[in-house]
Amino acid sequence: MEKDNKRKRGILPVTKGAGICAAIFLIAEIAFIAFMLITGIFPTKYFIFFGFLMLIATMVILPLLCSQREKTVKRKIGAVLAVMASTVLAIGSFYLYSTHDMLNNISDKDDQSEDFHVVVLKDGSYTEADDIKGEEVSVASVETDTYAAAKNQLQEQFDVKYKSCETYPDLGHELVDANGNTHDKIIFLNDDSYRTLCEEIAGFEDKTKILYTVNIKLESVDIAKNVAVTDETFNVYISGIDTYGNISKVSRSDVNMIMTVNPKAKKILLTSIPRDMYVTLHSYGAKDKLTHSGNFGIDETVTTVEDLLGIDINYYVRVNFTTLQDVVDAIGGVDVNSPQSFTTVDGKYSFNAGLNHVDGKAALAFARERYAFNSGDNERIRNQQRVVQAIINKIVSDKSVLLKYPQLMGTVKDQIQTNMTDSELSALVKMQIGTMASWEIDTISLTGTGSMSTTYSMGSQLVYVMIPSETSVTAAKNAIAAMA
Repeated sequence: MEKDNKRKRGILPVTKGAGICAAIFLIAEIAFIAFMLITGIFPTKYFIFFGFLMLIATMVILPLLCSQREKTVKRKIGAVLAVMASTVLAIGSFYLYSTHDMLNNISDKDDQSEDFHVVVLKDGSYTEADDIKGEEVSVASVETDTYAAAKNQLQEQFDVKYKSCETYPDLGHELVDANGNTHDKIIFLNDDSYRTLCEEIAGFEDKTKILYTVNIKLESVDIAKNVAVTDETFNVYISGIDTYGNISKVSRSDVNMIMTVNPKAKKILLTSIPRDMYVTLHSYGAKDKLTHSGNFGIDETVTTVEDLLGIDINYYVRVNFTTLQDVVDAIGGVDVNSPQSFTTVDGKYSFNAGLNHVDGKAALAFARERYAFNSGDNERIRNQQRVVQAIINKIVSDKSVLLKYPQLMGTVKDQIQTNMTDSELSALVKMQIGTMASWEIDTISLTGTGSMSTTYSMGSQLVYVMIPSETSVTAAKNAIAAMA
């Protein structure tokens, strides 16, 4: 009798299938709203817009699922709409989760470590780590905190004795001398210096091997100078280290760029500094190439550049070769504008004057090449700026990037480090979503004069350095100040 009365009033008990569809739809709505709140990247108007759409969808779908009249057709329509809406909401939630995961992974991170290698001959008598116990190990005369810690750890573990070499070539020649002859000895040095010896000593890479590695974690120092990033002009130091893979490993800072952001005027200034710029290391008070500051951690690079230009750097971003390749690939390639045609020194890539659509590997080759130009490193840093501009322009202006968004977020989260907080990053994303404004991007570069000199990192060995032009330093200071 009660069931008949419900039928007369147009109400029918919800079937199991309809109930499941309704439950999934409501859960999808709740999840989407929750992720919108958690990520904090949407302006209020978007909350109102999406809330209105979900309210309309709820008012249409639920009555259809509970309909009596023409129950089979209407409930099927309701089920189809519920599945479609749930799918859209699930995709939206996944996008939001990807954003939240990325912001949480890259933000406020300063984990850094340095690898030091025990290197021996490939065909020598040392085949296992235990073979070096009690043996003499040659080391560089240069002393840093991490090198000292690594030597202490190796000595405690294997009871080795140390012999000091004056320069890094001297250290490399302990194994492979200038005539190509090999010597069955042991050397201990950091990863960057090992790779340098592989480049500079003929046959060194083929004739030697890494027998054992000591990893030293760098002490974390909070150097962020936080500001209201959507209201105040701020400086971000972009450090591109010359490695692939793990972003936490310290290495030479081959790309050195200050990105000055004026969020109100929607202006960005990219100030590039040549890798070989001869600077005074902040913590050591000694002269060195800027690229070598990366071996002491991003903190050293940032504070050294602050001293050079007399400015505050609010935040930093660390990337490496893998980051650039994967980000460019994730957004479907970029269009870089080359003022001239050139071929990379290895002959693998050629670029035409004008726009060139490049994938990740080609973008990296474009940004790294210097031997093809008369101006060498000066043109290379301008090409680095062109690649950064191309990436920014693609992300903020090309709507097709939205289709690649999860891939981009998955790529970025493990390959970028920054000391910006997730709330600061969210605020910037929220600002851009709210305005969808284009940005004006200008560039400037420091210049200098080439010379040969000793450096703190390389000891008494003479290496190429660039003496800063005071005129270009002053021009950079003024350009950065004018952005405020």
